[in-house]
Amino acid sequence: MVETAKENWADRRSSPRVVLKTAVTFSSESNFYTGFLDNISEGGLFIATYHPAELGTKMQVEFSLPDGGEPITVKAEVRWVRAQGADGEGSTPGLGLRFTDLDDKDRNRIETFTNRRDTIFYDDDLS
Repeated sequence: MVETAKENWADRRSSPRVVLKTAVTFSSESNFYTGFLDNISEGGLFIATYHPAELGTKMQVEFSLPDGGEPITVKAEVRWVRAQGADGEGSTPGLGLRFTDLDDKDRNRIETFTNRRDTIFYDDDLS
């Protein structure tokens, strides 16, 4: 299932997103991928990728914050999938993931990072 721009995802988020452009690896039970982390919040992230996954797929994700700390490895679940051009404007395809086991140390690192960055405010953006 591919979500469409008709849904207002901004209203459903519990924490604001900020831009973070960095390489990311992610894997499920049967696949291993690399992609680019596009944005992040305390609750999850968006990975820009041409490798779709099914809704509900459990993944392990690894990425680095620009704070000089160790890479963060966390389990996450695919909450939505965006196909290329799903919004009619050539949007970036990818996966919206929700963290499922973020430990307190990494949650604090992400919170510190997101509090120092400007949030993303796009009325119709799904990323």
